[in-house]
Amino acid sequence: MRLSDLLDRPVRDSSGEIVGQVADIRLVQDGPLLQQVHHAFRVAGLIVVTRHTGRLFGYERGPAIKGPWLVRAVLGVLHRHTHYVRWEQVDRIDGADVLLRVPKHDLAHVTDLYSDTPA
Repeated sequence: MRLSDLLDRPVRDSSGEIVGQVADIRLVQDGPLLQQVHHAFRVAGLIVVTRHTGRLFGYERGPAIKGPWLVRAVLGVLHRHTHYVRWEQVDRIDGADVLLRVPKHDLAHVTDLYSDTPA
């Protein structure tokens, strides 16, 4: 399976409730050393949104979430239902759906990824 095959797939929690759809994939470069040049990437998690993925412009992550109050307020409204699913929380990919091993309320909010990012 290619990474692009995960995009736009519906995501269901452990009870079968729809959480949203995959909008982005978070990669971490901490895998084995490849050809003595760089480390391999691995999937760390999925960014899941409840509506159209066009809402993701990168502002939901990083220093912007600690910016001026107006920016924070707008981002808070736009991304109030945007979740981060750690790869360990994924049970399996079944047909078109990504099935989770945890309930929806156990998922992190996407801004939690950067809560310790300096402003």
